Amino acid sequence: MPKDYAREENGTTVIMATSQDERYPPENMLDGKEGTFWVTTGCFPQEFVLAFAKPIQITQIVVMSINVKGLSIETCEKESPQVFEHLCGPLELANREGRLQNERHQVNPPRGQKARFLKFTIQSGYADFATINRVSVVGSALDGTDDGGDEGTGTSSGGGGYVAGSTRSGGGAGSRGVGGYNADNDPDF
Repeated sequence: MPKDYAREENGTTVIMATSQDERYPPENMLDGKEGTFWVTTGCFPQEFVLAFAKPIQITQIVVMSINVKGLSIETCEKESPQVFEHLCGPLELANREGRLQNERHQVNPPRGQKARFLKFTIQSGYADFATINRVSVVGSALDGTDDGGDEGTGTSSGGGGYVAGSTRSGGGAGSRGVGGYNADNDPDF
């Protein structure tokens, strides 16, 4: 059953981010809260890579942000994040003048898109600094389980910025809702 895999409790980690501020670390994107965020530096492009605990089938991606103008998303199915394939974008997000943006992308190949890693590229912003407040990646485990239990990875793709230094094991939040996950019905989203 589909669920949100972009949560630390489901074993997802940020393995690379091109900018780092200890007050606004990249992990904030995965804590499930709108009020915390990762902040970019004053130049573009900016990137971050999410590693899932195990391969998943993605059906929907939601990005909550502030001041993001251009956004692209790429996937990688391999065991290490070295070769990415275009998924969507560049998307031009609406200028909300410093207010929260909510970009929802349905992934429509036959039953979604397989991924072990997702790379997000912020190509431009409406201001010098942009934030990613929350990322939601809805889908299901390719192995038929939904416990998020395999170990993450400590590898990185690209240079510069934040690179995760350790691996984490996933917790075990179960599926939400009856008949599939819907971020619109999630009180935490």
